[in-house]
Amino acid sequence: MIRSMTGFGRAEGPVAGRRLAVEIKTVNHRFLNFFSRVPGDLQRFEGQILALVKARLQRGQVNVFAAWDGGGADGPAVAVDLEAARQAADALRRIAEAAGADSTITLDHLLAFPAVTAAPAAGLDPDAFWAELEPLFRTALEDLDGFRVREGADLAADVAGRLGAIATLVDRVELRRPEVVREYRERLARRVRELAEEVPSELLDDRVAVEVAVMADRSDVSEEIVRLRSHLAKFRELLDRGGVVGRKLDFVLQEMNRETNTIGSKASDAAVGEAVVEIKAELEKIREQVQNVE
Repeated sequence: MIRSMTGFGRAEGPVAGRRLAVEIKTVNHRFLNFFSRVPGDLQRFEGQILALVKARLQRGQVNVFAAWDGGGADGPAVAVDLEAARQAADALRRIAEAAGADSTITLDHLLAFPAVTAAPAAGLDPDAFWAELEPLFRTALEDLDGFRVREGADLAADVAGRLGAIATLVDRVELRRPEVVREYRERLARRVRELAEEVPSELLDDRVAVEVAVMADRSDVSEEIVRLRSHLAKFRELLDRGGVVGRKLDFVLQEMNRETNTIGSKASDAAVGEAVVEIKAELEKIREQVQNVE
């Protein structure tokens, strides 16, 4: 199965006597790009959180959010480190003096320093703290993965339908090829006879045959059709195989576009040209979907 890079996962549970809510949101990105916004007492675990993410995800913009709830009336109080507050104020004053800025320091400035206020859990042994945190992040990632799998299934169904439509259009182009040559021969012969009625018919027929052969060779798209069908089969194979195939799908799609453009440039028939336009429209819709495949 393929996975969409768009997803959302959530988990909530008790950690160190409080309740922690974890949310993970992902969108498409060429590489794995990680961003986290967690409380100050969890920032030291960002490396472990990133390791969990990398173990489950290969591509995408990953945004991790975590927040403590209020804990209710019985929730633990917030610990205030007055020494850290004094050090933060001194640091702010030195920065203001060096920059020649206003040195007015407010409570909001001090509270922006994670070390000034922290939940009591900040004083716990890091290994014990992480042992309580890790299951929540794993659960959120599992929830996210389920979301991405469901989105991927919908995406694959849509793309499969469009591949079928393209295959039908390719069949139409192939069936039209002999008719294009026949109609060209008839138009050319009629036009030549109109312009040179005194020329013996056998000479005209020979000349028309040569021109038709040249035209048929220049407009022959049989090789392009074979390659396009091969690319369609490869694309379906990758969809069925699943896994991290987004970049491979994108490459095959580029090759399909290349063959379609060549068919369009060789086509001297309105019906073939119309089919080519429809194929390119379907390929563009598939491209939009593939951009979201992991």
